[in-house]
Amino acid sequence: ISNVFLLGGIILLPLINMGNFMFSWNVVKLGNSNLDFVFLLDSMSLLFFSTLCIIVSCVLKFSVVYMENELFPNRFHYLVYCFVFSMFCMIFFPHFFFLLIGWDGLGITSFLLVIYYLSSSSWAAGLKTYLLNRIGDGLFLVALAFLLMQGHWDINGLYNEEVFWGFILVLFLGCFTKSAQFPFSSWLPAAMAAPTPVSALVHSSTLVTAGIYLMIRFNYIITSWMFLIIGICGLWTLYSASLAACVEWDGKKIVAFSTLSQLGFMAVAVSLGLSSYAFFHLITHALFKAMMFICVGYLMVNNGHFQDLRSLSGMGVCSPLVSISLGVSSFSLMGLPFFSGFFSKEFIIENDLFLINETFHHLLLFSLPFTSFYICRLLFQLFLGNGFGVLSRNSDNNVFYLSLLPLYMGSICAGSVLEIDFFSMNWLFPCSLMKVFVLLLIFSGICLAWIKVKVSNTTFSWFFSEINYISPFNGSFWIDNLSDLGNDYYNLLDQGSFSNVIEKVDNNILSGGSAFSKSFSYFFQPNIKFYLVSMIFILVLFSSFI
Repeated sequence: ISNVFLLGGIILLPLINMGNFMFSWNVVKLGNSNLDFVFLLDSMSLLFFSTLCIIVSCVLKFSVVYMENELFPNRFHYLVYCFVFSMFCMIFFPHFFFLLIGWDGLGITSFLLVIYYLSSSSWAAGLKTYLLNRIGDGLFLVALAFLLMQGHWDINGLYNEEVFWGFILVLFLGCFTKSAQFPFSSWLPAAMAAPTPVSALVHSSTLVTAGIYLMIRFNYIITSWMFLIIGICGLWTLYSASLAACVEWDGKKIVAFSTLSQLGFMAVAVSLGLSSYAFFHLITHALFKAMMFICVGYLMVNNGHFQDLRSLSGMGVCSPLVSISLGVSSFSLMGLPFFSGFFSKEFIIENDLFLINETFHHLLLFSLPFTSFYICRLLFQLFLGNGFGVLSRNSDNNVFYLSLLPLYMGSICAGSVLEIDFFSMNWLFPCSLMKVFVLLLIFSGICLAWIKVKVSNTTFSWFFSEINYISPFNGSFWIDNLSDLGNDYYNLLDQGSFSNVIEKVDNNILSGGSAFSKSFSYFFQPNIKFYLVSMIFILVLFSSFI
């Protein structure tokens, strides 16, 4: 099956420049609204889906190595197929009804993949992921109601219409939840409880970019105030995730925080009107980040599934091919010449230079040292650390190396090929002091990472080992405090009557004795009120506009 996905992705690539085609036929007529089945083939959808097929093929090959001792490996494969089908609906059907089916399918399959191990921590992470994404699903339902008020469900029909501001707000807030933008960022690090192949496919390169992809698709309806909101939330996500990655010791979470920071980078690019460049970075990022997750996961599976960097320290030199692949993906993430990430990030930063908003430009520039710092900290710890990890008998596996090959080629060649062929950018910005300054920023982060890993017992090392100063800036801090504020508000407003109702519902319905119910009530009883009232607020907002 993995070879079928790889072949399909390769076949779709030459079709990218064939033009745009749309097929539409009426399914049913509901009053003044028509439910049309619309199928869109354009360069953006074909490129995104072909990239998805290539990544799915590599992840399925990697899962053979990672999950060889699993009792039910077919369960994982079926969930991956459901995920691909949901992505197919979201990418190729520009109709809001089918878009909602794909969007909901992504949330459900993501939840099932996160809870794959059925442990208490997996249940907690899965429910947090699911409930936060359900807020976005509710917002999409409100957006669907707004489209019904327009008399159609076709996304392309919004080109020549004046769009209501409420529709824009709820639509893009829904995109924020799926792409883990502030204040919905906390679910992505929690989702690392899933198997590493899931992280490589779902939570690094495809599902988390679905919200950014829809922002790019809907960029023609974004107003100036919405551009500002997207930019501020994107910058907040970028910096908070970068700071968290600088102090994290969990290898998977470092890569997850790097994904979160790059999602913020893409959101800022969209807010600056650089949607095509944001899509360019989305594609290149998907390729090298999937390879990075696979490499880190392979080192973990050969070290007894330990995720702490201190136990993985020094393991990089034991597997040269994995080390080279991890280095290539890291160089692409930093934007070093001339890897694929360099081309996409370079065009965003250089075009940002000619825009009016200098504040966003400077903040984007000064995020570069953070990226190079946390990823080089990971590399130096793996290659130069004095750890005690040893590779197991699985260290030599040809199937695993086959899973790396397409992503390796994409991480090196995709940027230059797409730059000329797909985006028609057969020109380069002239060399200037700005390019030199950008490279200096990147290398400053590399030098700081070297000092952090090789120099110990210093003020520098102590400062970056403390994580408490990060907490006010990440999404979980705000979600948890909103929950506490909500508890006080309920008790003050209705003197505990609403709380008693919720607690009775929790105890009688959700506490059924199963592992699911127990983990739900134990981990989420403080937060269930926040999620429930969020749904009530969405329904009230919806009713006020009908």
